[in-house]
Order: sequence, then C-alpha cells, then structure tokens
Amino acid sequence: MLLLKDIRKKYGNKEILKGLSLKAENGLIGVLGANGVGKSTLFNIMNGTIEDYSGELKFPKLDKEKNQCMIGYLPQSFKGYSEMKVYEFLEYVAYIKGDLSSDFVKKDIDEKIKVFNLENQIEKKLKSLSGGQLRRVGLAQAFLLNPKIVLLDEPTAGLDPKERIRFKNYISKMKKNQIIFLSTHIVSDLESITDMILVLKDGNFVEQGRENEILKRLNNNVFEIDYIEYNNSDKKMIFVKEIDKHGFKHVRVVSKDLCDSKYISVEPTLDDLYLYYFEER
Repeated sequence: MLLLKDIRKKYGNKEILKGLSLKAENGLIGVLGANGVGKSTLFNIMNGTIEDYSGELKFPKLDKEKNQCMIGYLPQSFKGYSEMKVYEFLEYVAYIKGDLSSDFVKKDIDEKIKVFNLENQIEKKLKSLSGGQLRRVGLAQAFLLNPKIVLLDEPTAGLDPKERIRFKNYISKMKKNQIIFLSTHIVSDLESITDMILVLKDGNFVEQGRENEILKRLNNNVFEIDYIEYNNSDKKMIFVKEIDKHGFKHVRVVSKDLCDSKYISVEPTLDDLYLYYFEER
C-alpha cells in the first residue's frame, strides 16, 4: 500500500498542497485538476524530486521475485536526451532504475518498444522524433522494469486517437499489478477505467472515490434545455456544450442551485464534474 499523510508543500509564502492524505492499492487513480493546482508538485514529491515538504510518505514493499523497480514517471513535458537514440535511451533509463539482469532488461525493453509502437524508431535520435513518437518513448520509459508505482502527467498529450486507445487498453491491463496515477484535464482518458478519482483543488482533494460514487454527488446539478429557451446571462449556470438532438439544438449546463422547470435534469459525466469544479462562473 502507498500511504500519503498530511502532505504539505509551500513555494515561498504560498501553500500549494494543504494536507493531502491518501491510501492507494493496485489500480488506476485519476487525478483531475486545472493547470497550476499542484498535480505536478504532488508527483514530484512522490518521485523524490521534491524533498522539502512536510507530511508522511510511505511506499509499498517490492516483491524481489517480480523484477520490478519502485517508481516510473512521465513528466508533463518529456524531452529525454535529444542526442540519444531511442533504444540507447531506454537502456540508460533501465540502468538508472534498477540493478536487474541484462537478459531481463533486454526482454523488457523489447516488450515496451512493441507495446508503444516504437519498432521503427529505435535507431532514431530523440531530437528527430515527432511529438507523438517522443511521447510514446516517454511512456515506454515510465513503464520500463515494471514499476510498482507509475506517475503519468498528461500522458496522452500529442497521441493520435489510435495510440490513445492502445494506451488505455494497456493501462487497463497493467493496473492489476501496479499503482498507476494518471493526472490529466482530458477527462475522456479516465472514463470507465479508473478505480479511484481524485479531484485536486485549492491544495486539497475536494473529491475522492470511484467514478460512479463521485458522479452521484452531482445528481440534480446537470441539465439540458432547448437552445431557444436557454438564458446565457444566468450567472448560476456553467455552459458545457451544445447538443444536436433529432435536428434540434439543445444546451447542456451545470448549476448548483438552478430552480427552473424548463431545464431537464440529466445524468452527469466526468466532463460535467470537471467544469463543476474548475470553470469560473
């Protein structure tokens, strides 16, 4: 089990994290939050980059028979070493991550190259790769040597739809034996595959639970209405999107205190949840 207890972090006089606590077992944990709320700070505390924080952080024990390391990390802005070739870079990361047999390391590198569709790039330098190719190298190095904990910061940025589906299928399989944190503001990356969702705002987890549990708490706060009757001047409402229903335009909105029978209550989604917490009224 991974344990975070009362994690706090300040930059100067500004407290970014204000006492985060969490117990995490194997599974996929989605971290939702707007830019600047502290998602990357939290990851950098867990991966050891930030040491000047307060609180308690306990890692699970490694099973020595499973040939694994403790942490894999994909930062939001991944560049690697531009002059290195892809295969060379993955060998370098494996060397840093753990003292495992060369046969296992080679096998694992070959596996990650296949998983992330890098077979045609292994002899290319990182600086010559497209944005999507470089992102896939970042994912490969994050999952290299089967880390017990994997921290992914905006992992699908730059991936095309096909590669995004491939990635979601992969983490759906790997979460059975790993604790995977996926930080994103692209909520479709999390839909239907997470075991827990954390909503980080104002330095705290304002929501923490399974997707269906959190969305239930948004019941009677999401509505649709015919576009003609929509009042876009009502400051109580957050505009979500326009919807075409049988040739008629409807509007979807989120509101905490809407009392108008013209608005029809509908089932909430993660998109609604995100806007509920992070869209300015």
